[in-house]
Amino acid sequence: MSNEQFNALHYSDPMVARILDAGEQCIHRFGIRRTSMGEVARVGKLSRGSIYKHFNDKDALVQGIIRRRQEHFLNRTEGRLENEETLVDKLTQSVLSGRKDMEEGIFAALAEIEPETVAMMFLDPRFYERSLSFWPPHVRMAQEAGEISAELDVGIATDLIMRLVVSLVMFPQMGVRLKTRRALRDYLQQIVSQGLGASL
Repeated sequence: MSNEQFNALHYSDPMVARILDAGEQCIHRFGIRRTSMGEVARVGKLSRGSIYKHFNDKDALVQGIIRRRQEHFLNRTEGRLENEETLVDKLTQSVLSGRKDMEEGIFAALAEIEPETVAMMFLDPRFYERSLSFWPPHVRMAQEAGEISAELDVGIATDLIMRLVVSLVMFPQMGVRLKTRRALRDYLQQIVSQGLGASL
């Protein structure tokens, strides 16, 4: 499966990458609220003009940083899913990868400094739509393999999967305690079986 679908921004431009790197460093250290375009320019040894040439304002820069991180995550996860045979195994791996990503780097820093920002990020329709594009091929593969009902609407199944993965990544300590991979997989197997018509 090609990763091209996730590369919507032209990150190969060295200047864009440099600006995003500097912005990510600032957000990691100070959070989004305390990061300014001037600070990004200072950290990246850039002129403000060069930043504004590519990003109209701070919100556009923040969106670029988050989008790049999200696309990197989706591409890494896609690679890992190639080794997983079933939809349940893919869901399990995605949740574990998401939790690891939330414990490291910029998202971990934001969760400490601005937890409400992380929550709003997951609620942003743009973030949701980019993640949503990830799952339909896997849903169709599961239908073809007889893992889930072929009668299911792919869009509805994808939406259910997205809601499930996001909740298990964002709120791992709420409700049922799923501390091990086996416990998480067993839980997901039940959800998929009952919600998507999979056979155990």
